[in-house]
Amino acid sequence: MLAEIWKFETKNFTIKMTAEPEHDPDFSWDGAEEAMARCNSGEWVNFCACCRVYYKGVEIAADYLGDCIYQDFRDFRDHIGTSGTYFSDMVRQACKEARNHLANAPKMRAVI
Repeated sequence: MLAEIWKFETKNFTIKMTAEPEHDPDFSWDGAEEAMARCNSGEWVNFCACCRVYYKGVEIAADYLGDCIYQDFRDFRDHIGTSGTYFSDMVRQACKEARNHLANAPKMRAVI
């Protein structure tokens, strides 16, 4: 993990957004190579955003978005509370997968 971007906790659940290393950056869209140069210089960061949902410390769902390019990791979370953004869409998708996981895991559901 490169950085923790955001975290939300309840008694049984933790939702965590992290910046993970981008192992296969794609700058094919960058005709002037400006983004690649800024990422290589450290002015910008290229990372894979990952939103994970944990139930009592066990990961039960995750959503990933690669090739995120921002000046700072924290800029990705500037979209908190705004619908239709990468950040909110990832949190919503990971929570949806977590609900589906719990609905299909009778033993876990029984202890909620």
